[in-house]
Amino acid sequence: MIIKIIFNIIIIFSFLFITNLAQAIEPGDKSGDFKIENFDGKTYRLSDNTNASAIVIMFWSTECPFVQPYTDRINALTTEYTKKNIVFWGINSNKTESADRVKEHLNERGYPFPMLKDEGNTVADLFGATRTPEIFVLDKNLTVLYHGRIDDNKNESEVTTSDLKNALDEILAGKEVANKSTKQFGCTIKR
Repeated sequence: MIIKIIFNIIIIFSFLFITNLAQAIEPGDKSGDFKIENFDGKTYRLSDNTNASAIVIMFWSTECPFVQPYTDRINALTTEYTKKNIVFWGINSNKTESADRVKEHLNERGYPFPMLKDEGNTVADLFGATRTPEIFVLDKNLTVLYHGRIDDNKNESEVTTSDLKNALDEILAGKEVANKSTKQFGCTIKR
């Protein structure tokens, strides 16, 4: 009897896990809008970016060892592509990382983009995001053009493909993104 109960519980949780994964938005899907009243005193609404060439939503962490090696690369990308009318937002959805810690991390790393604290995982759930770092690139209509990783290796010297940069270059050239989806790697978002 106990084995049957445990088996049923495993089946239920497996179904819930698979259902949650199936809800991730993918290239071609339209994102819902969101608004965050952030620790910096500003209100950020995704739909306020209708004049941008693209919007890069990055799920980020103060602690994940897969995120930390990307500081210089993401700062350089942001600096380069912000000049080309692309908006970058970092989203921290980890319940284990306080708004104060997120603010400290933002200042320590010198990120040139807003870092938004997603209290209650609302934005992570909206996108179906599961990892840090995890990237979604949207057009001005909030349609996903690219979903996946920044590049293929956390060690910069071992990178063989710069997936996010390639996608942004194709978008700016008016081309369809060739590699719309890549397998992201990193830490799970702590809900």
